[in-house]
Amino acid sequence: MLSKKLQRGCCLFSALILMVVVGLSGGVAQAARANGKGASANLTAKKKKPLCPSAACKIPLPGQVPKGVRVGFANGGIGFAFLNEQQVMFESLVKRYGWKGYVLNNNASGPTAVSNMNQFVEDKVKYLIEFQIDGTVNPVLHAKAAAAHITLITEAIPGPGEYFTSDDDTATGIEAGMQLGHYAKTYWNCQPDLILLAASTPTGLASTERVGGDITGVQKVCPNIPSSDFVQFQMNNDTATGIAAASDALVADPTAQKILVGGLNDLGVTEAITAAEQLSRASELYAYGGDGSDLGTETDPHYGGSIQFFLEAGLLPAWTIALELAAGDNVKKGFTPQNPTLVQGTCPMTEIFAATGVPTLQQRGAKELAEYPKKTAAQLYCPAS
Repeated sequence: MLSKKLQRGCCLFSALILMVVVGLSGGVAQAARANGKGASANLTAKKKKPLCPSAACKIPLPGQVPKGVRVGFANGGIGFAFLNEQQVMFESLVKRYGWKGYVLNNNASGPTAVSNMNQFVEDKVKYLIEFQIDGTVNPVLHAKAAAAHITLITEAIPGPGEYFTSDDDTATGIEAGMQLGHYAKTYWNCQPDLILLAASTPTGLASTERVGGDITGVQKVCPNIPSSDFVQFQMNNDTATGIAAASDALVADPTAQKILVGGLNDLGVTEAITAAEQLSRASELYAYGGDGSDLGTETDPHYGGSIQFFLEAGLLPAWTIALELAAGDNVKKGFTPQNPTLVQGTCPMTEIFAATGVPTLQQRGAKELAEYPKKTAAQLYCPAS
């Protein structure tokens, strides 16, 4: 029997992130934008433009970029609250800036994303915010966009030569891993029997770096845990498949009782919790999520917290990049997890804090949109350090 959380339906796209991804709304301290007056030819040469996004680049406000710009949003899917909220933000910002918006749904499918790209080419969009989970098709998307002179701005999974916005996967993994390590040190004298980590090969470096960060984080607190105690399984957007993979990992270590669970995202973590409960192996289990998608709603007592990505705000940093490109700023091209164009703000958050001290996703989204670009989601909602 599935846990209550999985019966409600874990977020299909938690494996990203994203993730996710994601909540930098551009509210960093920034210098004033130049007033646009031409300098005399007799004066010294103009200074080189600063590299944006940075403190030297003010995010353009309505009226500071051309109107009528065609911009597309290839959303990851439908029917999930954070994805719906991203689309609401996109449509609201299109109106705020007087741009012309085009929205299509990738529906968690690489072939659908390629088909949608063909439509965006026909629509002659100038900028395209691309959110999809099949990294194998990114080179195809990039080639089609480049041929049509479309500037690609990607969320979560990068492709070659694009502008990319994401969290710092290694750093967020380390933060989550340290939470697991502190629990093991406090209750088990740094002697867990098993550290079970949810990975996802299709997400590429996002999974490799976040799960690797988990391992590093645990070892920072408990350096003498044998490497053989760290076991990875392949989480899956199909929860039954993910639970089966986690069950296989648990069955392969039948004597493990003191079990830590972490990994790429909250979906994978929840799959591992459910597998352990089905096998009557969860009595001493402690879990910490990877992207915050279950924060505030998780009722399983084994789930201690997660890294809050503010997934609903994942569109905002991508929109910031589009604005700065439209303003003619010198925008950095960063298309790897180690070197993105823009890094989102995240923070570790306990389930208790999320359930009692943070508004619902829809309430957060409305506030984040109203505060953009003055404050980020992390600035609005992360607990004081």
